[in-house]
Amino acid sequence: MLLLNHFVNRLYFTIYFIATIVLTPLSAQQTNDTTIVKIDSTDTKKTISELTQSSLKIEGLFTFFQDTVDGSVQMLIEKNQLNKEYIHFVHTLDGVVDVGHFRGAYKTSKIFEIRKYFNRLEFVSINTAYYFDPNNPLSRAETANINAAVLTALEITAIDEKTGAMLLKVDDMFLSENLYQIKPAPNPNAKPGARFTLGSLNKKKCQYIALNNYPLNSDVVIKYVYDNPIPTNRGGPGITDPRAVHMVIQHSFIAVPKNNYDPRYDDPRVGYFMTQVTDLTSTSNVPYRDLIHRWNLVKKKPSAPISEPVEPIVFWIENTTPTEFRPAVKEGVLRWNRAYRAAGFKNAIVVKTQPNDAEWDAGDIRYNVLRWTSSPRPPFGGYGPSFVNPRSGQILGADIMLEFVYFTNRVKYDKLYEDIYEKQDWAEHCFAGEYLYQANQFGFTSATISGYSEEVKKRIIHESLIRLVLHEVGHTLGLNHNFKSSYLHNNEIVHKKGITEEMGLTSSVMEYPGINIAPPKIEQGEYYTTTPGPYDVWAIEFGYSTALENNELEESRLNTILSRSTSPNLAFGNDADDMRAPGKGIDPQAMIYDMSSDPISYASERIELSKYLLDDLVVKYSDRGTSYQALRDAFAILLRERSNACAVISRHIGGVYVDRAYIGQRDSNTPFRAVPYNEQKRAINALGAYLFSPKAFNFSQPTLMRLQPQRRGFNHMSQTEDPKIHDLVMGMQKNVLNQLLHQNVLKRLTDSRLYGNKYSLDEFMSDLTTTIYKDDMRGDVNTFRQNLQTEYTQRLINIMMPEKTDIYGHHAQATALKNLNDIKNFIRKQTGVSSATQTHRMYIDHLVQKALDSE
Repeated sequence: MLLLNHFVNRLYFTIYFIATIVLTPLSAQQTNDTTIVKIDSTDTKKTISELTQSSLKIEGLFTFFQDTVDGSVQMLIEKNQLNKEYIHFVHTLDGVVDVGHFRGAYKTSKIFEIRKYFNRLEFVSINTAYYFDPNNPLSRAETANINAAVLTALEITAIDEKTGAMLLKVDDMFLSENLYQIKPAPNPNAKPGARFTLGSLNKKKCQYIALNNYPLNSDVVIKYVYDNPIPTNRGGPGITDPRAVHMVIQHSFIAVPKNNYDPRYDDPRVGYFMTQVTDLTSTSNVPYRDLIHRWNLVKKKPSAPISEPVEPIVFWIENTTPTEFRPAVKEGVLRWNRAYRAAGFKNAIVVKTQPNDAEWDAGDIRYNVLRWTSSPRPPFGGYGPSFVNPRSGQILGADIMLEFVYFTNRVKYDKLYEDIYEKQDWAEHCFAGEYLYQANQFGFTSATISGYSEEVKKRIIHESLIRLVLHEVGHTLGLNHNFKSSYLHNNEIVHKKGITEEMGLTSSVMEYPGINIAPPKIEQGEYYTTTPGPYDVWAIEFGYSTALENNELEESRLNTILSRSTSPNLAFGNDADDMRAPGKGIDPQAMIYDMSSDPISYASERIELSKYLLDDLVVKYSDRGTSYQALRDAFAILLRERSNACAVISRHIGGVYVDRAYIGQRDSNTPFRAVPYNEQKRAINALGAYLFSPKAFNFSQPTLMRLQPQRRGFNHMSQTEDPKIHDLVMGMQKNVLNQLLHQNVLKRLTDSRLYGNKYSLDEFMSDLTTTIYKDDMRGDVNTFRQNLQTEYTQRLINIMMPEKTDIYGHHAQATALKNLNDIKNFIRKQTGVSSATQTHRMYIDHLVQKALDSE
């Protein structure tokens, strides 16, 4: 029995020992897991005050806590802020032009919501591009196939047990591109290294610059740093080191305004920036509910014909503004009040000056500021952006950026024919300042050669500054460009100062006109338009006049205003219509750098003026003790003016006038009318005389011998400094040939024959070939014409290539073949010509024969 008891005890001990060995790791694992859970549980139970005890509290629309040790930021979301719409607005406070970020650049304005999902909060961007009638059953499916973007999701670190407020760590949201893509997407067609690109975002280098909080908006200013250890393109001169480039970006969270603002819908006959909204419950052919952008102006006295607004639009002149420019800037802003009287408002706009000791910064979105910069590589001369409530189109704020350089001689014409249209891809881009700079330089050059006093140059600057401010303020009021407004006056009245000062030199300040230099022996009028024109007044009346309470009566009232669109003084065409680039647009009335209702004659006068001024260039730019840089610049400026004028003339060939009047509207024309035959013939003849003829370019030898740039260190090492005269002339001629031989123009010459065009493709091409070849058919061909004839012939050959059929079409190819055969006839007669001419014609014959043989 004792033996049995001993055996049982040993057995129990053995089982216990084995069990202990086997189960101890499991027990330890369970203990460790329990410990982890307890740690997490304990951390979760930390209060908001405990988690923010070492932080600075910054209260406003959203409350922020910034740690005083490491700078990290936490954000408090109140329970009543969930599932509620806010506006997220992004703009650049400082950056580099190379990637589209520069001081004052407005980027995006979108609606977002904060939504709770279990233990996290999501920041969701809402699609506002569609409308559903709430009374339509389809509205129950309004979210179908319309995506809301979850930009970021953050874990809730603490919840206030009393209020339900939730605390978030927001570094992962702000110190990243989750809210907004800052680094531009790469262009798949760009050659590697052709353009400057940002490196990778380095979160460790990013930092909060400021957390500015107000009752209705919270502004988070962040410096984003991008590292690229081995850059292939160093970028522009504003970049200190391309390996480490930073942007200063401001994120603004804005409360959606609570007011009685009534949206106003866009109409194609008048030009406002707008937010596109499509009604997905409408059966209309044009289910558009596009919201024009405008300020919320409300009369103090609603029944009065003219009343001051409850809250005027207030612009501040930044304290960086050069003192001598401030009167003109203020004058330019306040002149818009003339237009607002037509909408029933007195003193709609107010101007104030920012004190030198102001405690607020110009980047504060609560202030609308006219700002000044002087950049090493200016992206604009003037830029007037605004940001809006995407739900209504109400403008909430605006700035105007002005560049000092455009009122100086600093920018040189080293690249005379640069393509400014590729500089930026801004949704609401504006090159008014750049064109104004070119125009001013022509004005200064003209004044210098003509022997005018410095007072004339000051007047040019004064008028141009007023015009630029008028233009950019117009953008901030909601207006987009109007490139048809230069047709307001005829060639005589444009120089009548007494008329243009009251009515405007153009019907709108939203135009890109050239400077209005009077030809010799004609008294100088206004250089620039300095008052809102008839179109501006009408557009403001449409956008800002007080609405009637009855919807039907209001619709009738607006239609009455819009019915006046057929007046020649109210013609409108914006950036989508203009013909500034070869092949773009169809209506020559919508063109930049033109003037008067007879732009062909006006442009011809400009060319004559440029040629006249060239004759005295050396005499007027030979000040002792100076380099020849000013003379070189003046030469380039005069050539550029001539090039611009030729571009204006060229747009009439194959042109079609566009009328956007509605059916049955009084004094309306058909939507499409071909430019009259005589106008197209005038255009080709003018181009022949001023651009293509053997006598088009007769430069004086003394001038060409002096076109020397001023040395600056080793800056010209990569290229020779001798004047490339043939390249300059060829560039001007190519610019026009790009338009005349563009596939869109060649096809339109044939298509428009079906609705009234009398100038056939065959006649046009025959005229062009004759213009380029006939005048020197029996004599020597100068070197400018040799270049031109070779270029033109090669283009005809290119059109005729079989693989280009889909681009140019059969009609153009057949016409090109005919003209190549005509060219063979032009170059046959070679008796008594120079060896250089024989060589040139032999080469042309070789090109043509080779092309014909390949066919």
